[in-house]
Amino acid sequence: MPNNTFNSIPQEITAKALANNFSEEEKSRREAAVTNKDYYYGLTEDYVDTFNAETAPMTVNYTKPIVSKRSTMLYNRKLVRDITGPSKSISILEKVYEDNMIDELMLKVDLLAELTGSVLILPTPEPTMEGGIRLQLWDGSTISIVPDEEDSNKAAAISLVKIIDRLMEGWDQGNPQNERLIQQQIWTSEAVVMYQGAELAKSETNTLGFLPFVNFMGEEIYGQYVGFAPAAIVRKLNAHINQKMTDLSYTIKLQAATPIVIEGYQSGEDLIVTPGRAMSLPVGATANVLDLDPKIEETLEVIQFLEEKVYDTSSVPKISIVGGEGESGRELLVRWFPLTQVFREKAVRYEKYEFQLANMILKILGEQPIEALKIDYPDQDNLPFSPNDENMERDLRLGLTSPSHELMRINSDLDKKEAIAIIEENLDEGVEPVEEVVADPDSTPEDDPEEELPNPGKKKEKDKEADPDDPKEKKKKKKNQDDSKKKKEDK
Repeated sequence: MPNNTFNSIPQEITAKALANNFSEEEKSRREAAVTNKDYYYGLTEDYVDTFNAETAPMTVNYTKPIVSKRSTMLYNRKLVRDITGPSKSISILEKVYEDNMIDELMLKVDLLAELTGSVLILPTPEPTMEGGIRLQLWDGSTISIVPDEEDSNKAAAISLVKIIDRLMEGWDQGNPQNERLIQQQIWTSEAVVMYQGAELAKSETNTLGFLPFVNFMGEEIYGQYVGFAPAAIVRKLNAHINQKMTDLSYTIKLQAATPIVIEGYQSGEDLIVTPGRAMSLPVGATANVLDLDPKIEETLEVIQFLEEKVYDTSSVPKISIVGGEGESGRELLVRWFPLTQVFREKAVRYEKYEFQLANMILKILGEQPIEALKIDYPDQDNLPFSPNDENMERDLRLGLTSPSHELMRINSDLDKKEAIAIIEENLDEGVEPVEEVVADPDSTPEDDPEEELPNPGKKKEKDKEADPDDPKEKKKKKKNQDDSKKKKEDK
């Protein structure tokens, strides 16, 4: 049970955590994570520098579509998890997953990890839930880590940081005043300490004896507990594009009202504008148009270059965002290759993270751990084209496989008779027939002279209409008539 005694505070590690929370490096990291989230949700106007109050910021949101593409590949549908371990532990995990809608939760985790570098999942006991566990999320903008001295990839203390507003003490009832404080919940293996501002508000003994957090990272950094946020690369280039577009719009606005420089005025002389003439200049004065030379085309080329680099450096091909067609399916696969590499790398890591989360849940509940966890991630669903489909069409065309064989490959429960029956049923419903060709892998055209590979030319000859004036056709027609007459006589 929690123990409300201040003697439980591990002074040294808590002091390190408090100092680390307010260090310039840590504050800069958390502010960058908040900035990434602002760019994702389109709150970018305040990050653009303007010439004056009349200049309106021009912004385009590249961050959201690119980060969304990277963060929706793993959990874009309900996944199947194959768990190996004690049946009781598996049953508990299934209930916890159902209570917390695990796939929807993991979709949020993936997004926040891309934006902030790391997401910590804290399994908290919840008696009202059937599984007994509620999964809480803390993203990289709300955490601060004191690394373990022996292994910097692990945490010695974890601080959960958030900003709260409260009424100031001694406030006038007619004029209430709020004060903004930083609330810190510092976790160590011995205690959980709560600070509001600089005041110690609460201290409890950590009865678990360990840090009950599981770290899901955007990208892993060797020797560091908090991961890297891939969205930072996109956000920085997005900021440059927004600034260039804002500067360009202001330049175009100035060019529309071309300034005129007037020279040669003497002291006391006035500029007279009359209805018949634009200006009345004194003797010796001149008026010249100021050539701004804004270099609009050059600026647009820079913006286009930055846009290309947004897609290149994020491993997200532009065609996957804005669409477009390639000359072939294999060309599309080549273009999508960087993104498929991101998917496969993340699939390996997130399967490991989920395995750690499952055993952390069981450890908190005092149950036996599981042995393995395999997740069926939607690999082919992320590709614009499946090479297996193209290969199957080629093999059918060359007689290297048959429709029934492919159907049995897709559904291993079917035998050949059942597969052929399904194909014939589909043909009866109007599906274009496909010739059932089975190739013998041990034979060649030389071994079996009667067996020939499909020849499109022969089909054309077969489909060619017979010539009625051909002597062979006349003889064949007369023979058929004689046979028919004979059958009638016999009848």
